[in-house]
Amino acid sequence: MQAEHDLTAWLWATPNSNRVSILFEELGLSYQAIGVNIRKREQFDPAILAMNPYGKIPVVAWREGAAPDAPRHVLFESGAILLAFAERHGRLLPAAGAARDETLAWLMVALTSLGPMTGQAHHWTDLAPQKPDAAVAFTVAAVARVYRVLDERLSASGHLAGAYSIADIAAFPWVARAGWARMDLADYPALKRWHDRVAERPAVRRGMAVPDGAILSG
Repeated sequence: MQAEHDLTAWLWATPNSNRVSILFEELGLSYQAIGVNIRKREQFDPAILAMNPYGKIPVVAWREGAAPDAPRHVLFESGAILLAFAERHGRLLPAAGAARDETLAWLMVALTSLGPMTGQAHHWTDLAPQKPDAAVAFTVAAVARVYRVLDERLSASGHLAGAYSIADIAAFPWVARAGWARMDLADYPALKRWHDRVAERPAVRRGMAVPDGAILSG
């Protein structure tokens, strides 16, 4: 495998962006982070839409060779980026067997349940102009269910898939925003221990601060 040249990531202070910045920091990659302020709707800039017609971040791009005419690759969706780069670098995802299957299963929990449910809860508890009690209750309960599953899993395992992996990277930035869904990590002791341990990893601390100066308000 050739190293990525001119690796660039379009990110903001969002959990899905943090997944990518943490991954790149864990892999020790050299990359440029370009801030895309979603509160100012910069994700719908024509340059972003040309890379991701859905108008979402994160988006990453790189060249496979150093030559100026080397093919440029563009990839969007945080889960796709996690999988692609873990496989490219042979880290954070077992190559085969039961360990790979388990990692993929817990990765999907983070991608399809934890993230979307927390995002919906954040909308109804904080962002929506009107906050119907039924919508708030439903989405908060959905996040609580995911938290119970994660807590039970982490009471028997140090990480979601045994060894630290892209499953943990996918889950951590969302759990770090537990308040978005009115969750208190003290109610989930195994999940809290995991969160606190992952939060101390140097790559995670660096990744959570990318892009520099990005905040979700304003």
